[in-house]
Amino acid sequence: MKYAVSSREMKIYDRNTSDVFGIPSQVLMERASLKVADVIDERIKARDCKRKYRALVMAGVGNNGGDGAVIARLLKQRGYLVSLCVIGDLTKCSDLLLSQLKICEKYGIDTATFSNIRDNKSIFEWDIIVDALFGIGLSRIVTGSFSDAIDYISRCKEEKKDDLLVVSVDMPSGINADNGEILGTAVRADVTVTFNQIKLGQILYPGCEYVGELVVEDAGITQESFCGRPPRAFFYDETPEMLLPARRKDSNKGTNGKVLIIAGSDVISGACSLATLGCIKAGAGMVKVFTRSSNANIIKTTIPEALIDTYDELSEIKDKLMIDFKWADAVVLGPGIGTDDVAFELVNITLDACDKHLVLDADALNLIAKRDDLRIKVSNYAVSGRKLILTPHLAEFARLFKKTTKECKDAILEYPKTLADELHCTVICKDARSVVSDSNEKKIYINVSGNDGMATAGSGDVLAGLLGAVCCSMDTGFETACIGAYIHGLSGDSAARKHGKYAMVASDIATELEDILR
Repeated sequence: MKYAVSSREMKIYDRNTSDVFGIPSQVLMERASLKVADVIDERIKARDCKRKYRALVMAGVGNNGGDGAVIARLLKQRGYLVSLCVIGDLTKCSDLLLSQLKICEKYGIDTATFSNIRDNKSIFEWDIIVDALFGIGLSRIVTGSFSDAIDYISRCKEEKKDDLLVVSVDMPSGINADNGEILGTAVRADVTVTFNQIKLGQILYPGCEYVGELVVEDAGITQESFCGRPPRAFFYDETPEMLLPARRKDSNKGTNGKVLIIAGSDVISGACSLATLGCIKAGAGMVKVFTRSSNANIIKTTIPEALIDTYDELSEIKDKLMIDFKWADAVVLGPGIGTDDVAFELVNITLDACDKHLVLDADALNLIAKRDDLRIKVSNYAVSGRKLILTPHLAEFARLFKKTTKECKDAILEYPKTLADELHCTVICKDARSVVSDSNEKKIYINVSGNDGMATAGSGDVLAGLLGAVCCSMDTGFETACIGAYIHGLSGDSAARKHGKYAMVASDIATELEDILR
């Protein structure tokens, strides 16, 4: 597990390091800048070319600019030909920057204006550009000389391509560190060196596409500086076996989880097949599919390991489901059931009569969004230790939350928690970076596994089935959702490597679980 911090959280931890533990800000700045200089040195030495390299350090007037001034000094001391350019209102320079500029002057580093650099220096002159304009504090649209400076970096990179190394300090300038938004224009870095904790805007789109290689270095702001208040957001980067409990050596098919999947309709059969395959490949001991009788042959042919219970008439659904609920440890409801009267009965009966862990997906969510009576039943479901997990994609989430898709996307770090609190459940809001929130948790999970090749029909059905399996072995719905989303993304990444993002299909994601969970 790793944290992803907001700019506010990081500023608090920075201040705690100085105020609580007594490490001066100048020491932290020197340590951070040394790390950046080391990263630059490593990249340049790898080129194995015996000549002097020219570096342009573009510094703002805040403390990120102070980092830039220190980096300029360190690079000069290491033999680089350095130009330092400070951009912004010099009367607003931070105290740390002013003190570092005085040190630079004593080392013979002159400070140039941006207009002088732009008008009198060839863009082919630079081998390295260090972006130290804003850091993590930017929240407004970039304008004026700052916008011009960022555009200048972009032009230099466009002309010199890989011959120019662009290194951003802490955050590419122009990216909102809290949500990854591009604030008008932004530096597209080759390398971003950030300190101690990854920032939210470095893993969220579109900001993550501007970071380049993300290098996390220790500048001295350690977890002790949380002072009992850890960051809200986290993500996984470990292997699945580190997250999942080990299977008991004396287990059997009954103890490894029995999952009932209520899916499919008379016009949709693929959804129940994909959810079932995802569930079986994720390790469920037994899987039973409850579906229209017209889907039986497809399930029998493609997934012979699955048990099948079918219905033809609305009147027979309740009695059959009551028996299946008693058999199951967990239930997955929704993939491909439609939104007609039969689908309503499936949802209504499940919410009334099921007393097992429940994953609600797809059409089940669309029905709940339309019907207040179902919504009330959902909010009362998760009692006596029962897990309830909702898996809406962004459009389904918007229907449930009664906002536009854009509003929900803009507030994807906030709204899922609000919905989870209302419905007393776990919510996975599925997007390019899926977010998991839970009514019993203050923290949120951001999923960084997966790729755009997974934006294909049936991918969510595989996830629903996978969650049904994982649900049987985890203690909480939050753990289930976080780990399930992560493994689903890893499997999608494996499918993309094997089949390509264009050619991969949902069944490939399910099949690749074999390698991911090996």
